[in-house]
Amino acid sequence: MKRILRSAGFTAALTLALAGAGLTSASAASAADGETGSIKVCNKGAYVADFAVNNKWVSAFPVGQCKTAKIEPGTTGEVDVTMSKYTGFWWTGFWRTAAEGGPNWSTINTRKAPANQDTCYEVGGTTFYAWETTTAC
Repeated sequence: MKRILRSAGFTAALTLALAGAGLTSASAASAADGETGSIKVCNKGAYVADFAVNNKWVSAFPVGQCKTAKIEPGTTGEVDVTMSKYTGFWWTGFWRTAAEGGPNWSTINTRKAPANQDTCYEVGGTTFYAWETTTAC
């Protein structure tokens, strides 16, 4: 019985992965046809993350969650994507957000992304060693 359930779970996961791959290429194609894209960041780190697209902050989100921001219509060329982590190392200003320049926020990295495509990133690590990488949407 366990073998049948594992097999069914694997088949369902494979089907969803293949369906997602088809959706990804379709969304990338539509974004390349003149529409603006989006930026998605997934937090795999042991901290609260936040990100900004052209200095417009999204909102903080905990580990295991993803946030997506649509790029503003009419934006051409590239956008700046700044990914930050909440360190919690200072005793003052802990209530301030990354957008407000709170002292507890530290930049992980800043990347350039095409404005007309969907781009996905993943952040991870700890407050002492954080990393980011580009991933498939």
